[in-house]
Amino acid sequence: MPSKMSKGEILADYKHEVDSLRKLGLEWNLTEEVIDKIIEDSFCHFTGAKRCERKSSSAVQNLQHHKRKCSVCIIMLELLCVFLMLSLCICLLLSFHKPSYNFAVRNVQELIYPSMKLLRWMALPFVRTFPSITVWYDELCLVQNPYFRPMDVNCWPCEDVRSILDLTGVENPPDYQPHSVFPYLVKGAATIVTYEELREMYFAYEKMLNRDSYSIQSSVPKWRTIADLMNHKLHENPSPNKDAHVVWRLNRLEPVRAIRELFPRPKFLLNSVNVERFIIIDEPETPQYTLPFPEGYKVFLMQGSGERLIILEPVEACAFNCSRVSVLLKPSYFLFYNSWFYRPKSSPVHDSTSIAITYIGSH
Repeated sequence: MPSKMSKGEILADYKHEVDSLRKLGLEWNLTEEVIDKIIEDSFCHFTGAKRCERKSSSAVQNLQHHKRKCSVCIIMLELLCVFLMLSLCICLLLSFHKPSYNFAVRNVQELIYPSMKLLRWMALPFVRTFPSITVWYDELCLVQNPYFRPMDVNCWPCEDVRSILDLTGVENPPDYQPHSVFPYLVKGAATIVTYEELREMYFAYEKMLNRDSYSIQSSVPKWRTIADLMNHKLHENPSPNKDAHVVWRLNRLEPVRAIRELFPRPKFLLNSVNVERFIIIDEPETPQYTLPFPEGYKVFLMQGSGERLIILEPVEACAFNCSRVSVLLKPSYFLFYNSWFYRPKSSPVHDSTSIAITYIGSH
């Protein structure tokens, strides 16, 4: 080998020797890891023993750290398995051993309130860190079952319904129902509310509504909050196809009090109305959709403005016994139906030109 070689020649020669070593190792049936280790160890003889000792010590420390980490994971997994097995055994014992069940019920009842109080106290720091989660406090149901179907429904209350009963002009419409499930309509029982009036109410209580009832469901992706909708000025800037659909759900006391100023309760309606309310905002060309399913099964609709065709479809269990009925909801109309027997749909009305505002409540 020449005494003086360029840097490139040295690297090329080094690469050639390393490739030769790898080829020889493969011929001896050595793995790539073993070959790499042999080459690395060979450097230690040239660079000094201290460096090798440091690398060896570092490798040992890494291996020990990895072992400790694996041990912790294994212990946690074992504890989880033990907890699940104990829970399963307790559930089986309480389900099939009556004396154990009676003992648990007798002694656990007194612990429910202190336990919930302790849980609330422990959750306070979390709530202070994430205050937005308080909107879930008033939810009766956090996750709905989309596959729920009422079974064994006695369909006799809707079998004789062929049209929606018009009880306009009577003093107390519920007294004139054939029975409590029969749907009826009262013209002029609701207050006319325009979209402009709804916006005025929003800006009058803007801070409170943005805090307690800010969320909406909208067919327009950029409208995620009630502030997005109200700042858009839908009455002046309609959507391209005039088919926007918005559902604003209110389930806290302060927002509901504010909205009741626009939609006062008719005198014949019971006082025991659920807190939950819906305000549906539809442009003239909004396609057909299914109305929300409120908490109470006795549902009422009040049309503030615009027109929508409401179709009461019998539930699946009563589809063969009961008939579909429909009514054209005009401003100030009040409609009552029972959601245990009907699933209503809202359809657009031909030649309608104004924004429809529908108010929904239940009891």
